Amino acid sequence: MNNKEFIERVSLKTNYETEDVKELSAALIGVVLDEIGEGNSITIQGFGAFEPREKARRKVYNPTSKTFIVVPPKTTLGYKMSAALKDRLNME
Repeated sequence: MNNKEFIERVSLKTNYETEDVKELSAALIGVVLDEIGEGNSITIQGFGAFEPREKARRKVYNPTSKTFIVVPPKTTLGYKMSAALKDRLNME
């Protein structure tokens, strides 16, 4: 399912106009990105939790050049599924 199909399905399910659903979807994603950008986690009841995770600096071996490379630290996004969603997926 792509974004357009998602917007249309939510619009049909909620009886809101497609443009309203687009704005709401953009606002929701914006809030999630803002919170994660500030280093906060965000939990959506019944869906799961998103949290920024720090990956440490590490050395990796490059087999082509036969040397070690230092990979700098970086922030990644972690997701943990809620128990309710896990149960729903395992039931179907």
